[in-house]
Amino acid sequence: MSAAQGQTAPMHPLLSRFLDVAKVIEVLERGPSGDDEHALVAALDAEPKLRAQVLATKGKAMIPNEVQQKVIIASTKAAAARVAADPRLGLKVTAALDAVVSAGGSRDEGLGLVQQAVLDEGFAWPEDPETFDEAFLAETLDSLVPLAKVDTDSVEAWVDEFVKQVDGAARPLRLAVAEDLLEAAWADGPQPIAAEHVDDAMDSLAHSVASSELEKAGAALVEFLGFLAKRNVVGPVRLARLTEVAKAAAAAPELGEEEEEEEEEEEENGADEEA
Repeated sequence: MSAAQGQTAPMHPLLSRFLDVAKVIEVLERGPSGDDEHALVAALDAEPKLRAQVLATKGKAMIPNEVQQKVIIASTKAAAARVAADPRLGLKVTAALDAVVSAGGSRDEGLGLVQQAVLDEGFAWPEDPETFDEAFLAETLDSLVPLAKVDTDSVEAWVDEFVKQVDGAARPLRLAVAEDLLEAAWADGPQPIAAEHVDDAMDSLAHSVASSELEKAGAALVEFLGFLAKRNVVGPVRLARLTEVAKAAAAAPELGEEEEEEEEEEEENGADEEA
């Protein structure tokens, strides 16, 4: 789980409104009114089994976690459809889809990235819960265009260039940082780098480098993110957020060691008092 996960975050109004499954049931039973409700019903109509599962939860005190998660995914698809219809954001969605198709991908793959961007905006960052961060989503959608052009050759060239920016002694750490981040973020293909990817990379580095070097690894990871930002695959706001995540993750092991030392001291003091 990323450092930001589990906290309330800004999200598209449709997503925020229909986190409550009871409200989804209400719309399904009375029929949709308004663009958001029509988009939500369309997403659920495309999955008849899920639609039936949602309606079957009416009146139940506990909603199965699986159903709740599937409703969030359906709501995300509906929110992405509303984003695509937005006068400003819609143009960015079209550009992203065209870029994915031009690079040899499918329209469905492009839609998946757009939906992921909507989900990321809503759940991955501990920002103002009352505000839909349209500017951040717009930045992410813009990044999908250069991301669509990223291939194995360009990734290898970027890593090689990043590593060679420093002298020989510092290169192994830079290589490990770049490889761990790209494995975490792009193992299944280029996508916007998220907080969880940075956390996963730092976790991997924590097991492969000395604890005394982890702060340097965090700094190198921030430098690599900045390197990628210059290639337009990481936007400025995302870069700032990911930088904070990387710094926090690099400091976490030290905080953990301090907590362990405090617990040991408490145990020793308790033992002394009993004696």
